[in-house]
Amino acid sequence: MAELIDVFNAMLKNRKDWVKITDDEKIKYSFIFTRYFSKRYVEKSYLMNLKGIDKVLVMDLWYYFMLKEPFPKWFWSKSDKVDKTEISEKDFKLLLIKLKVKPDDIIYLIDKHPDFIKDELTYYKKLEKQI
Repeated sequence: MAELIDVFNAMLKNRKDWVKITDDEKIKYSFIFTRYFSKRYVEKSYLMNLKGIDKVLVMDLWYYFMLKEPFPKWFWSKSDKVDKTEISEKDFKLLLIKLKVKPDDIIYLIDKHPDFIKDELTYYKKLEKQI
């Protein structure tokens, strides 16, 4: 029986070993992989987590999707905490406008989902540079 790390390596490092992963192992680890991939591929993870979807198919789809993607160094990493003082007032106001939420919601997001806030700020600043 393959462990989680064995399935990970077969999917993303030693791809020739993917044929050695059994359907039972794919079923066992499909939720975990979908959960981890949701860090970067939210929409795809949502679709892979639909009720009644075949878990073997889910793992095979992730495998074929990741064939064309670079190695995910972020897969096992923990998200960095963003210190509340790192968010400037200007950035805070930008988030209020773009996300269309209350200030309390922004504070909650900064505290509980700092990686989301960092990604959003990076995205919005990149858009401003293009204009």
